[in-house]
Amino acid sequence: MAAAGLRRRGFLAAAGAAALAPGAAFAADDTRIPLSQAFRFLDRYLSLAPAQRSLFRIGYRVVQNDKPAPGLKVAIVGADGQRRPLPLDAGGDVTALPSLAEWQSNAALQADTPFHIGLDIRPDVAPATRLDAVALDQALAQANAAIAHLAGPLSAMAPKLNVTLFIDAASGVVAGADGRSAPLPITTAIKQIGPTPYLPSANAGAKWVTLTRVPSHIFFAKA
Repeated sequence: MAAAGLRRRGFLAAAGAAALAPGAAFAADDTRIPLSQAFRFLDRYLSLAPAQRSLFRIGYRVVQNDKPAPGLKVAIVGADGQRRPLPLDAGGDVTALPSLAEWQSNAALQADTPFHIGLDIRPDVAPATRLDAVALDQALAQANAAIAHLAGPLSAMAPKLNVTLFIDAASGVVAGADGRSAPLPITTAIKQIGPTPYLPSANAGAKWVTLTRVPSHIFFAKA
């Protein structure tokens, strides 16, 4: 029981950090990081039934000096010393996550220079200049339900995601079913990403979001 409580508290710490500061580090940069520390929350996410995580996913990004580091050569080093490259996209996102068996082993991430892995919670939608606001809200609701489920008896302490952030989109508008539109508000509260348009979850009647530029990432957060 005590171990389960500690795991829940660890999960809440990871979820809270992802909600309040998407992409932030959990520890100081290092050249070698155990997988269980680098990919916080992954085991809990994979423990959900597929239907409980069909609309959202966990994003992990290699970061150096508070910036994505897509060019950094990072490898997964197994307990037997065997190495395989960690695949990254042009934005530094990890494109193939470790398996649960690897996560539970003594494997680690290793690079020649210090780095960390940033974590965020995101809708499972492709970035575009026109997005379905209803689908985004459904994904956010599912993410909140999953966080509460994983928190168990500590669900009252769980962070509640309430905004969708459109990183690097510059600006945008939200339109309702009646055709009326309004500018998306801008937040500067998350220093890692700068001024960012966002969609509040309480935006009743929102149907479409139209952005000035295709966002590099779409995150959920707690405002």
